[in-house]
Amino acid sequence: MFKKVPALAICLLMACGVEAWGADTPPVRQSRPVYMQSPAKDGAYVLELPGLVNGEKHVTISGKEKTIYDGIVIRKSRIKMDGTIVIPPAGIYTTVRCGNWKPFDNEKIYVGPTPFYYINQRSARTVLQNQVFQLGEVKPMNPNKTRGWELSAINTDTYMMPGVLDAEFKLVKTTGNYYGSSFKATMGPDTNDGANGKALAAKTYNKPGFYSMTESDFADTNIMATSVAAGGRTYVIVDEITPESVKVREMGTDSCTDAWISPAEPLIASYAKGDKFTIGNATVEVTAVNADSVSIRLTEDGKSVDKTFGPFNAENKAKLFMSEKTRDLFWLLSPSGKEIVFLNVNNPAGPFADGKASLVAYKDVIDVQDGTEWPLDTRFLARPET
Repeated sequence: MFKKVPALAICLLMACGVEAWGADTPPVRQSRPVYMQSPAKDGAYVLELPGLVNGEKHVTISGKEKTIYDGIVIRKSRIKMDGTIVIPPAGIYTTVRCGNWKPFDNEKIYVGPTPFYYINQRSARTVLQNQVFQLGEVKPMNPNKTRGWELSAINTDTYMMPGVLDAEFKLVKTTGNYYGSSFKATMGPDTNDGANGKALAAKTYNKPGFYSMTESDFADTNIMATSVAAGGRTYVIVDEITPESVKVREMGTDSCTDAWISPAEPLIASYAKGDKFTIGNATVEVTAVNADSVSIRLTEDGKSVDKTFGPFNAENKAKLFMSEKTRDLFWLLSPSGKEIVFLNVNNPAGPFADGKASLVAYKDVIDVQDGTEWPLDTRFLARPET
């Protein structure tokens, strides 16, 4: 009844498209993929569907309560004259929504009907330079089309000042939905030129106090807007805005390339020097415990890997959840990739106490790589973010 399709978010997108028909004759025309195309604004919404998760509560290691929802989306489908329902490639996907995932915090997610625990992730930065966007154009940020830039709007009447224009960019997901933030850059007379280090370099902009706008030419006409739009790890630097297009000097953003998850609940316990435990096909021995570090030896199928987790100090704590390089100090993947062990950095009481270190271990680990087949159902492609 169904032909092969992709999935996503973690998202699962059916890649080849799906057709359901009642007649014996298969369809002839292939539909075009609909990556980065939004579902119809007037599409039907089904608020409850048997088998989907709606409002399930889960408490993480750090004690944060998360609310989990998942869903199924069908977009850009059509009905042929013979009654066949056609879903184009990437036109059906599953998605789970539970807020941002925190590494090493045992956050529960759903991929289709199966519960998993999110462990850690890898990301990559994509930077584009010297790009010209036409109004409404979407440019993919990478070959997998994990996300893309859309020039969503151009305003030619900014603050009712001649020659001042602003451009609004949005990040588009593979699903066609938008990330929460938009990025607005402004250019023209009496605006700050953040890209070239002029007015924004000043320590202050106006004299303090309460006074008439006519007392200062700067206060009377200056617009507090810049040619740089940024938020978090994403930015746009604009060189020119016209009523029809925008010239971009540089734009960059990060996207997830790998997400390690497991369907098995973790083993969480505290260990002293010399203690051993088994996780999956691996044996773990604690070889040393210090005030801010712990050393382990993981052995699997005759192969041993040694790793010291730490130092767990103020500097590393501050960077831990933003910096992948810092996180690499605190976790270990087994030779097979099926087991993960890490220092319990999210333990509210801390990972070290009474000469012991708190460790977290998972078995049956899956490395969800962007654009690869979902191992539990190869009709779908996996996207580790949406």
